[in-house]
Amino acid sequence: MHFPSWLLTLFGFATLTSHLHGAETVEHEGGRYHLYRVDKADWARLQLAWLDESGRPLGDFNGLSRQLAARGKKIIFATNAGIYERGPKPCGLTVCAGKELVPLNLQAGDGNFFLKPNGVFYLDDKAGPGVMEAAEFGQSGLKPRLATQSGPLMLRQGVIHPAFQVNSPNKRLRNAVGVRRKDGQIIFAMSDRDDPVKGRVTFHQFTRLFLHLGCEDALYLDGDISSMAVDPKPEVKFTTNTFAGMFFVAE
Repeated sequence: MHFPSWLLTLFGFATLTSHLHGAETVEHEGGRYHLYRVDKADWARLQLAWLDESGRPLGDFNGLSRQLAARGKKIIFATNAGIYERGPKPCGLTVCAGKELVPLNLQAGDGNFFLKPNGVFYLDDKAGPGVMEAAEFGQSGLKPRLATQSGPLMLRQGVIHPAFQVNSPNKRLRNAVGVRRKDGQIIFAMSDRDDPVKGRVTFHQFTRLFLHLGCEDALYLDGDISSMAVDPKPEVKFTTNTFAGMFFVAE
């Protein structure tokens, strides 16, 4: 979802800051990105959902919104999580509210999910958030409250994925999540859906944004289907989409 102009104020090529805590837009090296930041104090508010109470996929932000409304809550922030297969079912590890719904997937295959190394973003309320290579996570012994597996792993310990090319012609809409090294701030980023030039970025270009933001670890989530909602009105009808896991903050 594109942030409305009344929500944001631009100055130069630096930060486009909203009145809503955590939300902003930045322009960096020719790309425009919408960000949502989750500080340490708000880690417990970040959640991941895939299924409703009956075990059926929520499907998109409309399904998520209906589920939250039934609990007397509303979306403050939402974005799609990792890549999915038919179902929609996440292609890899999915942990929601401490329960593993889909196991870690270390198989070989085609497509972005399987572009090794791929990785896992996780959040443990005590140990904090992190991004690890998938096999590394499997050996870590971590039991996080939430986790999603996707690929490719854009950044690991400050190193850009070896397959990413600086001059790649492959520019697409993309979203990802990173963890800022100095304080564990979680940063969700999506390139601008409405800008056909600045909103289409290469993997290498997108990864450099996370380095610029102070992240040493970042995980690609998905491409052209990606969306981000920030403080939508309660009556909003989201564009129909297909997601598996969705990150969200609610009130």
